[in-house]
Amino acid sequence: MNSEISNNEVKEVINPSAENFKNIKPENEMTSHEVAEFWKSEFHDQSEQAKADDTASVETTGAKEYYDDNGTKYREGDSLLPNTQFEIRGYQYETDDQGRVVSAEGQLRMRDPSYEREMEDVRKIDGQEYKTTDDRGHLIGHQFDGSDKLENLVPMDAKLNQGDFVKLENTLADAVKDGADVRLKVEPVYEGNSTRPSEFRVTYSIDGDKDVVVFKNESEAKT
Repeated sequence: MNSEISNNEVKEVINPSAENFKNIKPENEMTSHEVAEFWKSEFHDQSEQAKADDTASVETTGAKEYYDDNGTKYREGDSLLPNTQFEIRGYQYETDDQGRVVSAEGQLRMRDPSYEREMEDVRKIDGQEYKTTDDRGHLIGHQFDGSDKLENLVPMDAKLNQGDFVKLENTLADAVKDGADVRLKVEPVYEGNSTRPSEFRVTYSIDGDKDVVVFKNESEAKT
């Protein structure tokens, strides 16, 4: 049995993906150096494109990361990290297992007069439950150099925010200005999975004299 195959029985197979071959001149018209340079250029262009695609993916899909005074990451994109303790502008915060702030505290000080308010528009963040009658309430007041960002802002009834809550803050501010050691701890309380506090438990002390006040987060709030 003759195992040889004649040339006219062999069909030429061309890889359809190798379209770049049509750009190559017959080898007898190119030096080996030219061939090497051609493929070097092809592979370099493809590699650079791949890198560019990877970079674009990171830039478009990666969430912005936020770090506190001590370099601890506490926020990704529009979400605070759950079960995290962090410090912002010298005040200590803590989140629960849903990333809701459950505590904000520290020794109060008056803000630098040159500090300008830069309120984050947290109303537009998914999951924030602001009523039309709510303000963006500061847990640590702006006058005490509290942050104007997500970690320090919660839905707070406007009448409470501009009434009893600010009255207490002003009393504490007068004490700070008089040189007293003033400490404040604000603990938002939530019902179920809501991100809107139902009340605020406020503990404060002036030169060691402690008191506790509970504010209901509604227009008819009472102390």
